[in-house]
Amino acid sequence: MKLVETKCANCGSSIHVYEDYLRDEMYCTLNCMKSDSEMVMVKESSGFASVNLA
Repeated sequence: MKLVETKCANCGSSIHVYEDYLRDEMYCTLNCMKSDSEMVMVKESSGFASVNLA
């Protein structure tokens, strides 16, 4: 397995993960994941299109 570098979808911090575990959106901490999902909920309640987090 090879380590690759990607960026946190919320704050932009560098993250190193194995390439087999790389996803479209990665988060450096649970706090960043929570913050990003809260922003999606605010957008949905404001009338924006819904976003699938899966």
